[in-house]
Amino acid sequence: MAQAMHFDTITNQDVMEKKAYSLNIKGLIAHALDILLPRQQVSAKTYQVSHLPVHLQKDIGLIR
Repeated sequence: MAQAMHFDTITNQDVMEKKAYSLNIKGLIAHALDILLPRQQVSAKTYQVSHLPVHLQKDIGLIR
């Protein structure tokens, strides 16, 4: 089997050094508050496996 590679897809060093995300103080504070002070509006949810589609049950391994 022959393998083919497109040389256009090789990334250079400049692209690999750039961050794919940005950080700011507001985002860090909001994330810390979400962790430390959970919201009280969250209610417990229950899910039934039988409500999943058959193809997902097969992927999980419940049906052969």
